[in-house]
Amino acid sequence: MKIYIVRHGESVDDIEDCYGGIADFPLTDAGRETAEKLASKLANTSIKILYTSPYKRAHETASIICKKLGCELKVIDDLRERNSYGVLSGVNKKKAEEIFSGILAKLKYEPGDFYSDELVTGAEPLDEFASRVREAFNKVVEDGEGQNIIGIVTHGNVTRAIYRYILGIKTKVKPSLLAITVIDFQPVVVELNREQTQGVEM
Repeated sequence: MKIYIVRHGESVDDIEDCYGGIADFPLTDAGRETAEKLASKLANTSIKILYTSPYKRAHETASIICKKLGCELKVIDDLRERNSYGVLSGVNKKKAEEIFSGILAKLKYEPGDFYSDELVTGAEPLDEFASRVREAFNKVVEDGEGQNIIGIVTHGNVTRAIYRYILGIKTKVKPSLLAITVIDFQPVVVELNREQTQGVEM
């Protein structure tokens, strides 16, 4: 089975410079436009089922792709983004400096850094997040059994978790908006298809 993993397009928090995470922002007009272009790029992949996070930015991206591909769309709740920012979620970063200066002053790294052990107040612990991403991935491959090609539309940290905890790639990865990761999945072997993966810095 080949699995295409796509990060969502540009969302409102990106242009309003807000902490995203669990804040449920929709796509921008530019995000919709680039998702349409990506859908055209994926038109010949023969994806039959597309699994998506319930969050608007991912679900909307997935809906645009599904409309172009004519494939089935399924929502998997545990494909949602990590609550990386806790109390900062949805807040403009400059405004957060004013109202959460005490919390930010205690942090050694950037708020919500996937690769640090620091937690912002109210954030989701990494081990819990990793566990639910593994469960979501297992649910997807079980549901997609018998299909040659399926897709997942999700978020940056879910993609990072798949690289680290499913593919076993320990280096830091930076998936751009609408990055495509391609995995060759067999029950015993899960491998990154480096030739077809696009937009992911490692």
